Amino acid sequence: MTVPWTVLAGLSDEPAELTGYGPIGADTARTLAAKDAVWRRILTDPATGTALDVGTTSYHPPAPLDEFIRIRDRTCRFPGCRRSARRADLDHTIPHPHGPTSKTNLAALCRPHHRLKTHTRWRVEQHDDGHLEWTSPTGLTHTTDPPEVDPPDELDSEAEN
Repeated sequence: MTVPWTVLAGLSDEPAELTGYGPIGADTARTLAAKDAVWRRILTDPATGTALDVGTTSYHPPAPLDEFIRIRDRTCRFPGCRRSARRADLDHTIPHPHGPTSKTNLAALCRPHHRLKTHTRWRVEQHDDGHLEWTSPTGLTHTTDPPEVDPPDELDSEAEN
């Protein structure tokens, strides 16, 4: 069942979605939720419904979050690396289960740089905007930002008209 937290808290009466059945009323959802159930929190983008955070109990990101990270990063986020994010690992900046499986704690790292971060004295800090600050074993810092996304050509031509 998928139900907004506001329904469970009694703050709204939106319908919930019962998997394999369809929409159900808020009262029915609250009754079912009160039964012996296991819940998983999934934070979604309110505009698109894309999963942005699945909490610390899930190691693997859901497909929409995986796609978001790979599109955002495009390449391995280690300074100077150009390996495609499509061929990279999605690494938790703060290791799982201490850090969430979320867009603010995942970055694309090729396998060699993933291992470098995990098994050496290289350290990385991730900011909410996807900005990564790397610190080398000698204390030098390097930053990487997700590349800007170019607007589609049709948007450019509409702006000119």
